[in-house]
Amino acid sequence: MTALNLFYNLIANLAGPLLALAATIGGRFGGPWRERLGLTFFPRRIFGRPRLWFHGSSVGEIQSAAAVIAALQKQCPEAEIYLSATTPAGLNTAAKILTPPKKNRIIAAPLDFWGAPSRVLTRLAPDVLVIMETELWPNFLTAAAASGTKIILAAARLTPISFKRYQLIQKFMAGLLAKFQLIAPASEAERDFFAALGAAPDRLKILGNPKFDLLLATAENSDFKASVKIYQQKLWGEAPTAPLLVAGSTHPGEEDLIAAAFIYLKKSRPDLRLLLAPRHLGRIQSILASLKKLGLRCALAGTELNQPLFPEMEVVILDSLGQLQTFYALASIVLIGGSLKPGLSGHNPLEPAAVKKPILFGPHMKSFALEAAGLTSCGGAIQTSQRTLAQDFDQWLRQPDAAEKAGRAAHAFLTARKPVAPSLAKAILQILQV
Repeated sequence: MTALNLFYNLIANLAGPLLALAATIGGRFGGPWRERLGLTFFPRRIFGRPRLWFHGSSVGEIQSAAAVIAALQKQCPEAEIYLSATTPAGLNTAAKILTPPKKNRIIAAPLDFWGAPSRVLTRLAPDVLVIMETELWPNFLTAAAASGTKIILAAARLTPISFKRYQLIQKFMAGLLAKFQLIAPASEAERDFFAALGAAPDRLKILGNPKFDLLLATAENSDFKASVKIYQQKLWGEAPTAPLLVAGSTHPGEEDLIAAAFIYLKKSRPDLRLLLAPRHLGRIQSILASLKKLGLRCALAGTELNQPLFPEMEVVILDSLGQLQTFYALASIVLIGGSLKPGLSGHNPLEPAAVKKPILFGPHMKSFALEAAGLTSCGGAIQTSQRTLAQDFDQWLRQPDAAEKAGRAAHAFLTARKPVAPSLAKAILQILQV
């Protein structure tokens, strides 16, 4: 065990309980503490039935897992499948998305201290552990490898910022990545990041992001349509009365750029409205204060009023998780955040495509380069910049027919995309049989 392993375990075992308690009180961790400490017992294994454990942190990872689980159950109906999540939002999403038979189970993820991962793995005894995106908990992975469980990192994601941080402990990360039988990055950018951190080339295979598989189905879901109607009434009443710009998953510095473009556009379109959805909810109050300093009338989406937020408010800030696609459905034009400033790598541009919206994104879309290129090529999106943001918004505001055509093109691009989940399910089963 390296010095870094020893240091991690010292911190995890001493400070981990206090941090976990604080996170639970703050709403970041969910589920019973009995489950989180690995004290839950599980049904006995049934002979001939493989047991797979899928794990994701929060909403996005659970959505990805749900798509793969659905595909895997078609290919291997006899499999017993367990699904864990870290956050309350993740557990709630799992309960909503999965309406499983008895052979499926949703559990709270074990905390990475006091031997909790080892206890769960001993009692659950999965054949395969499938971790979605980037949940790289050292004790969890070490215990899984020691138990003989095969480990897969599916839809593996790394942002440039995370990659730079992991480079500081490259040898430690190489040891963790060596425990995986398969690492399936979502894109070429992620593949290169994992390779640079020490992942074996023969265990890296780009298979894409299964989260996208659910987008079209979600957009047609009756519950989703009902949610859109509810938020439409909260924002506008019975029907929108003016164009609405929606900027999703924004990062520090981007809100200022978007606000400046919005204020400029309002000179010719005083009825224009803006909805901001920051990537991290902890920044909401500072964003709200900055916008008010600019003289903008602002409110949070969760604000309780006796009348619609628009047109009285000029800007509404989304202050809850899991609702972004709902607000995309209400947009006239969508801007993808995390793309306007250097050092960022973009967010999912296919969510607005699923609801037929014209899309703008900046030049920094490395994490979704293939999707961004496809959307611009088909006419469903425009690559904008800090300098041209207001101009590109205005182009579609002045030509609503062209904007509608772009939204249809974006939707067609998504519809034509080959599903990822079946390929991932096949790869998981191949590892299971090795």
